[in-house]
Formats: sequence, C-alpha cells, structure tokens
Amino acid sequence: MGILKIPTSFKLFATTVLVDYDNKKLSNEGVYGECSYSDAKITLCDKYKDENLNISTIMDTFYHEKVHMILDAMGEHKLSHNEKFVEIFARLLRQSDETSNY
Repeated sequence: MGILKIPTSFKLFATTVLVDYDNKKLSNEGVYGECSYSDAKITLCDKYKDENLNISTIMDTFYHEKVHMILDAMGEHKLSHNEKFVEIFARLLRQSDETSNY
C-alpha cells in the first residue's frame, strides 16, 4: 500500500478544483478545512493554532471536503449539509483508495 498524496487540483465534470493551504485563516475560523464549490477550491491547514497536524488528520480533512465538493457538483446540497453522512462517506472513500490493489 503506497502513501496517498493530497493533490494540488482535480477535476469534477469540466471544473478544476484547486487544493490550497491557509493555516492562519482556518485556525482563525476554528476548522481544519473548508470548501467552496462556487470558487472551485478546497482549503486545508497542516498547522492549526501553532500545532502541526498529523498526516492522517490532514487526509481525513481532505476527503471530507472532497465529498462536500462531489455532492455539491451532483446538486445534492441536502446530503452535502449532512455532516454525519459526509464524514462516513469520506472515511469509506479514503479506506477504499488506501486499500486498493492494482
């Protein structure tokens, strides 16, 4: 099993979604990540309030925000606002990626 990397961008339909980091902004907002479908952007932090986040936390956050983006792209806004659904789906998606054999 290889180490997963967080992309700098990916496509959903014809839209390129950018992935960026902003430790200061997210720490001030009290979150590890956020997404904006209208801006086609996922923002993550790797340092939260002067404490380095471990890779597993960053990966969990990326997948969580990616699921929000996918659901919003599908027009499934009600599901996208269901944090329990998003979190479980994100963890299953990450697990399927990490345990895939090629």
